Amino acid sequence: QLLRDVEIRWSSTLYMIERALTLEMPLDACTSSQEFEDLNRYKLTEPEWDALAVVREILLIPDAFQQKLSAEKTPTLCNAIPGFSAMIKMWESL
Repeated sequence: QLLRDVEIRWSSTLYMIERALTLEMPLDACTSSQEFEDLNRYKLTEPEWDALAVVREILLIPDAFQQKLSAEKTPTLCNAIPGFSAMIKMWESL
């Protein structure tokens, strides 16, 4: 099942992209089908699928950072600045 983007939760964009990439073949089949001709305009090109994969890699970095800072039983404030620095370095290395 596809996921929808939720404006107030940036991570929903990551989860939506991950699901779309997982379902790439069935989505391509549906958007190419004569049976669902009105969906043809939504068919993604190969460069668009590649771009989604790149965006996924970019969003995985803050997602991992958020997961680390969301730990409930450990102090996390002391990890904020080093975490931001690490996140920026990871983005720069992409």
